[in-house]
Amino acid sequence: MTEVRCWRDQAACLEVVSGDYDPFFSDSAELQAEAIAICEACPVRDDCLTFAVRTGQQYGVWGGQPQQIVRRLITQERAGRPHSRRGSPRHPQASKTHCKRGHRFDRDNTYYTPDGQRRCRTCLRDAQPTRARRRRRGGNTDVA
Repeated sequence: MTEVRCWRDQAACLEVVSGDYDPFFSDSAELQAEAIAICEACPVRDDCLTFAVRTGQQYGVWGGQPQQIVRRLITQERAGRPHSRRGSPRHPQASKTHCKRGHRFDRDNTYYTPDGQRRCRTCLRDAQPTRARRRRRGGNTDVA
């Protein structure tokens, strides 16, 4: 009888990464290109990318894709999550009509985490700094 193995056990990068060499989480474009090249021949590339998107892995190269692409896929997956993933009616948040800050849970203001918890989009936007807020605080901006 054969043992069922995890996709990670079959990954091309399994024996590549060490304490001194990790091209998958590097800031260097050259090392990231090496990581993407390793992924080219990987038999579980799609499983890797699916895992990264579903679990919200926002850093590093996953499934042969740089983190910018992975982040975009995460955003698209969360925005387009079907309503069939809603938590059960017995879930502790199922009867709530508003978030803890008073924003109404409606179709446009609600998203669901992978574990089925309901979240408020307005609170999420308020928690993330925008470029305008960073400029007001004198923070670093993308403008040269």
